[in-house]
Amino acid sequence: MRLLKLAGSGPAFARYSFKNRSTWLRKFCSATGVNLSDRDLTSAMKLDMERKWRSNLGDARFDPASEAPKRYVLAMFPYPSGNLHMGHVRVYTISDAMARFYRLNGANVLHPMGWDAFGLPAENAAIQRQIPADRWTKQNIGQMREQLEMLQFSFDWGREFATCDPEYYRWTQKLFLMLFEDGLAYQKEAMVNWDPVDETVLADEQVDDNGCSWRSGAKVEKKVLRQWFIKTTRFAKSLLDGLSDPTLEDWKDIIKLQKHWIGDCDGYTFELKVIGEERRIPIWSQDPKHLKEALFVAISPENLLNSSKITGGKLPLTLENPISGRPLPVIVTENVKFPEGNDFYLGVASVEEDRKLAESFKLPTNISKADDSSNEHILQLAKKHNLGAYPVSSKLRDWLISRQRFWGTPIPIVHCPSCGTVPVPDSQLPIELPLDSVGIPLAQNAQWLATTCPKCQSPH
Repeated sequence: MRLLKLAGSGPAFARYSFKNRSTWLRKFCSATGVNLSDRDLTSAMKLDMERKWRSNLGDARFDPASEAPKRYVLAMFPYPSGNLHMGHVRVYTISDAMARFYRLNGANVLHPMGWDAFGLPAENAAIQRQIPADRWTKQNIGQMREQLEMLQFSFDWGREFATCDPEYYRWTQKLFLMLFEDGLAYQKEAMVNWDPVDETVLADEQVDDNGCSWRSGAKVEKKVLRQWFIKTTRFAKSLLDGLSDPTLEDWKDIIKLQKHWIGDCDGYTFELKVIGEERRIPIWSQDPKHLKEALFVAISPENLLNSSKITGGKLPLTLENPISGRPLPVIVTENVKFPEGNDFYLGVASVEEDRKLAESFKLPTNISKADDSSNEHILQLAKKHNLGAYPVSSKLRDWLISRQRFWGTPIPIVHCPSCGTVPVPDSQLPIELPLDSVGIPLAQNAQWLATTCPKCQSPH
C-alpha cells in the first residue's frame, strides 16, 4: 500500500503508466531485435529479450560518493536451504520493485543481499551427510545465489555476506559484550523446553498445541538449565509504545500478535537481591508503594527457588528490600493469586488475606501501611538502588538466547574457576567456530574449550 501511494505521483510512474504500455512494449521489443507486430509473445521471443537485457537488469551498486538522495531497501535475508521457492520470489520481487522505483526517481539505492546462515536445519543436514556445517551451508549459498542471479534482481552483490562469516559474527559478539557490560545480558538457571531429539532448547513458540517440537515432532520435556538471557523486559514499555507508530498501519495482524506477547505494561518489576548471594529475584507489582509495606514473597511449589520441592513452608533464604529496610522472607504456598504468567507474589500489610497468611507462617505483621510517598518517589528510590523498577506486564519474560548445539555464534565469555565470568577482550574477537568438527556441540569439544582466562591468564 505504501509503495502504491508513493508511486501515484512520481515521475517514473507517469513515464511508464499503464495506458502507454503498448507503445513502450513495442519499442522494448524493437530494441531487442524482436518484431512484435500484432503477434503474441512466444516463449522463444521472451528468451531472446531476456538474453538481450540481462546484463542491464542485474547487479546495481550503491555509490557512497554520490550526492543523490539515499534510499535503503532491505528484504529479509533467506535461510540457505539449497533452493529458492515461490516465497523467496515474492519477497524479493517486492523489494526489487521498490529499489528500481527509487532509482528511476533519481535516488542512490542500497539494496543488499545476505544469508541468514546459522541454525539447526543446516547442522542436522550436515550431520546426515557427515560433512562440516560450513561446507554444506556454502554449497547452498552458491546454488541459491545462482538462482537469484537468474531472476535478475538488482541486488548490490558487492555487499553480500553470510551470518556465519567470522567477520560478520564478530559484531554479533561485540554487541553481546556491550549488552553484558551494561547488565543487559546475564546467565541464570531456568526451566526450559527441551527437545530430546534435536537436543536443544526451544522457545515457547516452537512448541505446538500438543506439546511437541515444531521441527522434530518429539514430545517436549521440561529441564532446568543454566542459560543466557537478554533483558528485553527492561524495554517492554518502549517496545509496546513503538507499535503505535503510524508507519505500521499496514501491519495490524502482526501488531496485534506482538501486543499480546508484550502484554499491558500495568506494573513494575523490581530485582531484589538474595541476602548472602549474588543472584537477584524479579518481583512484579502493580503498585510500587507496596514495597514499603511488604510482608513476604510467595512462590509456587514449581518455582525454581523451591529446590527442596516442599509443597508449603518457609524457605531458608531472604530477599533484601532497600525500600522498607526490612528483609523479605520467602514462602512456598498455593494460597495466593499469582499475577498472570508469574509465580512470584508480593504480600503486603494493607491486604487482609496477606496479613493472615503471614500470621499462619509466623511472620512479623506489625508493619505500618505505606505512607504518603508517591509511586514516582518509590520508583526513583528503587532505581537509585539498582532494583530495576521498569514498567512491564506480569507475563513477559527475558529473551533466552542459549542453544546447546554447534552451528551458531559462540558466546564470547570465559568461565574461569578463579575469576568467574570473564568477557573476552575486543582485540580477541571474533571467537571462531571449530569448522573441522561434525555434529559435536561446543560444550563437548575439549580442544575448542581449552583457552586462557583474559583476566588472570591461567589456562583452562
